[in-house]
Amino acid sequence: MQTIKDFGETQNVTVTILVDNTADIIIRSTDNVKYHTGPPLLAEHGFSALIHLGDQNRKILWDAGITRIALPENIKRMSVDPRVIDMIALSHGHSDHTAAVTDILHAVYDRPVSKRWEKDTSPEAIQNYINGKRIPLVVHPALFRERWRIQKDGVKFGPMTLPPRDEWIVAGANIIESVEPYPLGTGCWTTGEVPRVSFETSGILQGMFYREGKEFSADYLEEDQAIVINVRDKGLVIVSGCAHSGIVNTINHARKISGVDKVWAILGGFHLVSANDEEIQQTINDIMEFKPSLIAPSHCTGMRAICEFALQMPDEFVRGIVGASYIF
Repeated sequence: MQTIKDFGETQNVTVTILVDNTADIIIRSTDNVKYHTGPPLLAEHGFSALIHLGDQNRKILWDAGITRIALPENIKRMSVDPRVIDMIALSHGHSDHTAAVTDILHAVYDRPVSKRWEKDTSPEAIQNYINGKRIPLVVHPALFRERWRIQKDGVKFGPMTLPPRDEWIVAGANIIESVEPYPLGTGCWTTGEVPRVSFETSGILQGMFYREGKEFSADYLEEDQAIVINVRDKGLVIVSGCAHSGIVNTINHARKISGVDKVWAILGGFHLVSANDEEIQQTINDIMEFKPSLIAPSHCTGMRAICEFALQMPDEFVRGIVGASYIF
């Protein structure tokens, strides 16, 4: 993958965590990280964030939690009007990142209403009117795979995850499938599929397969991606979902496609929950080499790894919890 020449830059960015594994109502805010102080929020094993590109007045929903309860309830308690969401992007197809997509689409979708059309109105104009009301939903095509777990003795469990493409379309989604990086705004892109070239292996789930017709194939979650934002005068803000591709791989790919070496912040799940001590330490070592100003590992990172980041990067470490707003 080559550097994107027109990657762009943005400023006045806020990333607000709408769903995460933990909540805390007494944590103190700082100048750059503001924590929700209103009604208590719901935590669940899932992830969702609202990315606000302030200079473009553009808001992107990133992932949608594991239930149809936490995300809709949290945005209500945080006084977030879902109708401000301009588009949705998904990190991968697991249910802890996709469950409430339909609910958000129903809340956002402004269904076209009957109106008067002149006799010579073109079919293209009519179709543009109808399509213009739909919500862009950016995904890697592999997100829609039918996933299974298969034991060594051949016993199968599934289908485990099967995102409802047709349901999303009916609810108002304009599904955009892209293997490559996709622009969400000026200076804000999905990474697209992330090359796996590092030491990282803990994001590869053992015994997982996907089915196409009669064939079951090993599932390496090729669709795993992140969002990368180039913030003026700072550098890259990388918002991961689960980093099944490896968070170091993800960061390096973000640097390559953006053409920006400086990493300012790394947020989200790093999927180190099942990693051994050696992989955790190597990940920390490599991330320290990037010299980020802020790091907020959460969701599937795992407590051991989170504690090590806190101990070894105390000046950069920030707790990742639901209701946190990171300001860049």
